Amino acid sequence: MNTMHLAYAVEVERCGSITQAAENLYMAQPNLSKAIKELEESMGFSIFARTSRGVVPTARGREFLGYARAILAQVRKMESLSQAPSNGAQRFSLILPHGGCAALCLERFLETIDPEAPLDMRVQEAGLAAALSEVADGRCPLGVARYDAAREKEFEAQLREKSLSALSLAEYDCVVLLSLRHPLAAARQIALADLATCPEILPEDPPFGRHRQENPRRIAASCWRQQWELLGRLPSAYAWSAPEPPALLARYGLTQRPCPECELRLRDALIFPAGYHFSPLEGRFRDMLAEACGQMAGR
Repeated sequence: MNTMHLAYAVEVERCGSITQAAENLYMAQPNLSKAIKELEESMGFSIFARTSRGVVPTARGREFLGYARAILAQVRKMESLSQAPSNGAQRFSLILPHGGCAALCLERFLETIDPEAPLDMRVQEAGLAAALSEVADGRCPLGVARYDAAREKEFEAQLREKSLSALSLAEYDCVVLLSLRHPLAAARQIALADLATCPEILPEDPPFGRHRQENPRRIAASCWRQQWELLGRLPSAYAWSAPEPPALLARYGLTQRPCPECELRLRDALIFPAGYHFSPLEGRFRDMLAEACGQMAGR
């Protein structure tokens, strides 16, 4: 057994398919199947159960994969020592949910950094499943996960399975985003029936699960900025969202309204590997984000 075999197993779990995992790993499917079989033989138990829909971890396989992810994360940390910028730049990597509150917090956080100090930074947007995988697999140390509060136990189970920890940030009701030119922009609250003829603009990977209303007129946006720009250009459209900072809504000419019929409660949590030690830079952002989310939840 070597770390490459561990990486193979983690990718198979992530894809739920040996064929897709082989494609992602740029290797032949029979070779990957053979590697997984050899790994299982060396361990003395089946890591995956083969089904008609693909492969799923066995009970012992889930435990094994948790250890595998932890080992791979440690290996990546060791490898990063040789990849550290020679100019002493501070490294900062983060996954954000589909929304503007955390992004606005990031803007303000960057304003606190010495503009002359070297900085090696990577930020990406992703839904819940991708954020959990990126952090668990060691590709990004920090992520903001947004999920349906009714699925708290499911979320906690995913954290345990992937050896992750979470810092709760805020909980709030889902709202409707509208252009200031939308016919419903002046309404105190929105009814689901009011949205029946309006096109919905939603992210390609909705971060908070299944929508509470099916809409045959949908436009998928690749990121929240694209979503918001489309809302501004299509004043009859709407989008579901977590509450957003008024300053950011004003920048895009948008407003937000409550929808009492939508019972969806959202939660945000900062996720990171279990036992993770925050750098001073990461700790400062964590504190700013917790304060910003707390203020939004209290509005």
